[in-house]
Amino acid sequence: MFTLVDMAMRKFHRLYAMIGQPSPVVVWTATAAGLLIQFIVFAVIAFDFYRSTLHSSSEVAAGIATLIEQDIARNIELYDLALQAVADAVKDPEVMALPSRLRQIAVFDRTMTAPGLGAMVVLDKDGSIVLDSRQTPPRAGNFGDREYFKFQRDTPRPDGFYISRPFHARLQEGLSSISISRRLTTPDGQFAGIVSGTLKLDFLRERLETLALGKHGIATLFRDDGTVLVQNLPGNPNVGEDWSRAVVFDHLPGHKAGLFTGDRSRDRTPRLYAFRRIADLPLVVVASISRSEVLAPWWLRIELIAAVFVVMAASVIVLVAMFNRELRRRIAAERGQAALARHDSLSQLANRLGFDEALRTEWRRAMRERRPLSLLMIDADHFKQFNDCYGHPDGDRALAAIGAAIRTSIRRPGDIAARYGGEEFAVLMPNTGEEGALQIAESIRSGIVAMAIPHEKNSHSVVTVSVGAATIVPGKDSAAVMLVESADHALYVAKSSGRNVVYVDSIQSMLGGEGPIRLRA
Repeated sequence: MFTLVDMAMRKFHRLYAMIGQPSPVVVWTATAAGLLIQFIVFAVIAFDFYRSTLHSSSEVAAGIATLIEQDIARNIELYDLALQAVADAVKDPEVMALPSRLRQIAVFDRTMTAPGLGAMVVLDKDGSIVLDSRQTPPRAGNFGDREYFKFQRDTPRPDGFYISRPFHARLQEGLSSISISRRLTTPDGQFAGIVSGTLKLDFLRERLETLALGKHGIATLFRDDGTVLVQNLPGNPNVGEDWSRAVVFDHLPGHKAGLFTGDRSRDRTPRLYAFRRIADLPLVVVASISRSEVLAPWWLRIELIAAVFVVMAASVIVLVAMFNRELRRRIAAERGQAALARHDSLSQLANRLGFDEALRTEWRRAMRERRPLSLLMIDADHFKQFNDCYGHPDGDRALAAIGAAIRTSIRRPGDIAARYGGEEFAVLMPNTGEEGALQIAESIRSGIVAMAIPHEKNSHSVVTVSVGAATIVPGKDSAAVMLVESADHALYVAKSSGRNVVYVDSIQSMLGGEGPIRLRA
């Protein structure tokens, strides 16, 4: 871990050297932007997984619906062939003239090849059994009251083929069944009865139960009027119910097959649906898969992706926090170095570099705002003799005391006091006129006298200073050096005038003309 951190820090230092010093705000902003980009990438990947999962599951559901459609269509075709064979045999006088046992064999011979098909009977126009595939003579029974018989008698389809609603078979111990029938007619087209075969719904349900639709997946076979024929549910609980308002019937018109999603199932479970019409028959098969089951693998992937993202984001944040700590340390160190580079440790004032930078800054500001800028040049009187007399350590203590007196005398945060060099000091006062500069200069001079630092080589017997003051309102034809030279000139005059005095020299005198001169002691 530490090796990784060390490598990251070295890379950070190289980047730092290339692009310079970014601020912590920039670093955190860049980090947030990077994490956002990562999140977007992960979100796109997750959404792509989501789409591919739904797409593949929809294809599975469509494939299952196709398998059901093909299986049922093939079986119904076999049943219909058997019905047609019986209908053809019934119309053959020679077959019908055979003895009853042979006639039964001849009429129902092909029905033995149809799996799942129950008893097949021939009913006359009144609904009574005239031929029975199970025994001869035929079992007694009349089915004129059955829905499929009435339909074939009263409103037949053009092809004479019909699949009934579910019912309980009377001749087969009440088994849930449907009838597949064909209409029989006389030579002149009159209704002569039907050929009907019962198809056990358990046979169809068992075939649906073999389908891999998941724990909550459902396969349903409907008539196209919405009647439920069979489902892959234990006990086939919804058989015979009218589901014409089910969501599949919103999508069915005009389509042979389709895919859709919905949550209008009876258990309100969101599902993926695939439906197909079965050949040209009035049947529809629907295969549905629970969305929660479909998306379970997707959620596992999302949890994995989220964990990876969280770990990556946490790692990035930790590293960036470390970088920021290092950055703050560097900034603080550089600021400290910059402050030291502009600070005089003896006097606790700015040094010459700090003074020069402040002068350039305040000069531009005063020129921009058309405000006065004043400068005091301060020099300790006879300081060489002080050092010769008392020694350099006492000389340093005297300079420190002068620095303290100057700091005490300047009143505004914008004023800058500096050790200009040796025993010489400077005070720069923005937005200060000549009178204000005089007051500060006098305050400094008198404050230093009041400290009463002994100086037997000075005529005043204590440490004193001479002060030269100058004021200017910067303009296009002026330069900062003029202010320095004027204050320095004023300091020269002050020292020439007996020392321990304040001398004010007008800038105008340097630009041409004598100008006013003020001398204070």
